[in-house]
Amino acid sequence: MPDGTAELTEALPLEYLERQLLQNALFNDGVRLEGVAVEHERLVVLTSQPNITGDEVTRDEMVTFMRKLWFQPLTGISLGRPGSLAFYRDLDEVAAFDAHPGNFVKDEDGHVLPIDLILVRADEPLQKALQAHLN
Repeated sequence: MPDGTAELTEALPLEYLERQLLQNALFNDGVRLEGVAVEHERLVVLTSQPNITGDEVTRDEMVTFMRKLWFQPLTGISLGRPGSLAFYRDLDEVAAFDAHPGNFVKDEDGHVLPIDLILVRADEPLQKALQAHLN
């Protein structure tokens, strides 16, 4: 936005696929590309991932999990579901948005697993914008 406020926009198909690749690489997930179709004159990307049943995760458990992977919480920024958390890892310049209990699950062994975060490789302008939100 012109005022410098961060916002999420709809991902282009390639951006969406890049996010899914990041999900697999960072969290050892099993997101798979199943196909591409056109519905109502719009491109649709079909993906799947293993079904994981488990328990709800608290905000503290989400933060602890992300910190173990070197992600730092971003304060004063909530993109995606209202009240969701955001994180940034300068190690590889990845930002994670839309972190809320509905996008995490705790499996039967007690492991916390993210299932649908919005992951973005931060370009230079986004990196600068996020610096103000790091603790």
